Amino acid sequence: MLGKMNNNQIVNVLQSQIIGRLACYADEKLYVVPITYAYKDGYIYCHSKNGMKIDMMNKNPKVCFEVDQIENMNSWRCVILWGEYEKIENDAARDEAMQILNDRIGPISTGETVVPYIRQDVPSSFRIKIKEQTGRFEKIQ
Repeated sequence: MLGKMNNNQIVNVLQSQIIGRLACYADEKLYVVPITYAYKDGYIYCHSKNGMKIDMMNKNPKVCFEVDQIENMNSWRCVILWGEYEKIENDAARDEAMQILNDRIGPISTGETVVPYIRQDVPSSFRIKIKEQTGRFEKIQ
């Protein structure tokens, strides 16, 4: 069965995953890149070193974001969001964003020593304000 997800199902997928694909566009170039994220209250929170995606989003803040939840070829969910990039520059807001990321990603980090997700060497914290969203699924009984 193929179907369309409702808002609660979309939020469930966003909260259950930590890797999405960010698409941005500037200077006649489209760029799609996987990125770790955390979802909270209508925003996708991310952080990154400066580079192509940050440069492109500074030029054009309109982005697309995609998240998959795949069990197998016959059982999957896919969420696509459209929104706007917001650079987080205020120290208090940056600390809050990094805490949101750490709370979501830190507990699932593995290794002999669990290192907090917050990294001081990553200069760009940002969030995506979700403007529009859609979700589809397939589930074979």
